[in-house]
Amino acid sequence: MKKFTLSVLVLLAAVSVGWAQDRTPANVFFDKGKLTFESDDRAFRLWLDNRVYIDAAGYIPTEDVSELLSKPNKDLEYDDGTFRFSNGIAVRRARFAVKATLYEKWFGELDLDFAYNEVEMKDMFIGYRFSDRVSLKAGNFKEPMSMERLTSSKYLINMERPMAVEAFAGGRRLGVAATAWGNHWWVSGGVFGREVSILQKEKNRGDDGYGFTARAAWSPLNSEDLTLHIGGYGTYRKPEMSGDGDRFVEFRTFPESRVDRRRFVRAEIFNVNNYYTVGLEAAVKWGDLLVYGEYIFTELSRYGKSGDQIIGLRNATFNGWYATASYMLVGDQRTYSPEDAEFGPMKVRRRGGNLEIACRISNINMNDFHDARAVITGGSATSYSASLNWYPNRNVLIGLNYVFMDNDKYADDKGHVTVSGKALSESLPGGLDFHIIQLRLLLSF
Repeated sequence: MKKFTLSVLVLLAAVSVGWAQDRTPANVFFDKGKLTFESDDRAFRLWLDNRVYIDAAGYIPTEDVSELLSKPNKDLEYDDGTFRFSNGIAVRRARFAVKATLYEKWFGELDLDFAYNEVEMKDMFIGYRFSDRVSLKAGNFKEPMSMERLTSSKYLINMERPMAVEAFAGGRRLGVAATAWGNHWWVSGGVFGREVSILQKEKNRGDDGYGFTARAAWSPLNSEDLTLHIGGYGTYRKPEMSGDGDRFVEFRTFPESRVDRRRFVRAEIFNVNNYYTVGLEAAVKWGDLLVYGEYIFTELSRYGKSGDQIIGLRNATFNGWYATASYMLVGDQRTYSPEDAEFGPMKVRRRGGNLEIACRISNINMNDFHDARAVITGGSATSYSASLNWYPNRNVLIGLNYVFMDNDKYADDKGHVTVSGKALSESLPGGLDFHIIQLRLLLSF
């Protein structure tokens, strides 16, 4: 933390010296609720995009869990291994972000998260605009996958992204990508390496792996009353290689809630040659109604080992999907942004703000039985959720969310949840199902 603070002070000092040598008059104002600095000639623009999310959640199992055991948490001073849901309050996000446009063509962003009492780098990149509709950027940012993944968290309808999106639809990685768009189309693609958090923590880590990712979208209709969006995306990835030459992939997801930090659906796949993920997305906005969803499919090429002998295995496949419906009871529905091929902020024009009701069903399957020699039982789950969101203004959200999690017998956090020491699949064939009631307070500034 001291090194980080010192780096920030050095950066600010360097910027101050540069400005002192080449001063440009600037204006200070709030633009869409964000503090903004802009030069008179508009060649330089800097603005803040900070966010604070405070979540409260209660977890209610559908049956007695008194005999369940959980792998002890090494971060706790005392943990007897008894299974417990973490009911309570958490700081879900505490983001400090600075965005800038320099010399009209150059742009960049630095985004840090301080949630859970840790410092984590989110977006960190530098980019160049060849025109208003063609750009290139390099650094740490989201791969162009999934409308729900690319949509900023402050514009999400539900408190968390669907399980399949969280598990399969990429995330932030170091890479370089180009983006181009028009009034009714959008396309982006790039080359990506490893997650920056892993790069910082590991030494002698071996091959970082690489991937090619692309997304395209078409919006033949886009008016205030009617919008139609159709899109698709895909990635091919050569996973990271450990020191002994084996490539390893882990897919995991939270149960659409983050106060309890347990991931019930979770799969580790060893000896992976490569894998690919493809997804389809569609959305319709009609007046105050917005309906959208995605289907995601992943296939992995893998092998086994018998001593020094390599054994070919059948490919493993995972999949997931979700469907969301939102109706604005009071106020205007979200607007579609052709520049990002996603639904972004809404207009809050009435006194008292906007009021939204929404529902979602989502599914994920991380079980694979194609090859009896290497069965994967990462678990499967279906969630049913409903949300009531109040936006008193464009910078504040107060959201109430209910989720019912229907887990199968293999959704046991990679064997970390057991029944008196026995596997959950043996002792609880119906799976560990539970209700979640959660509240979110969000401030964006």
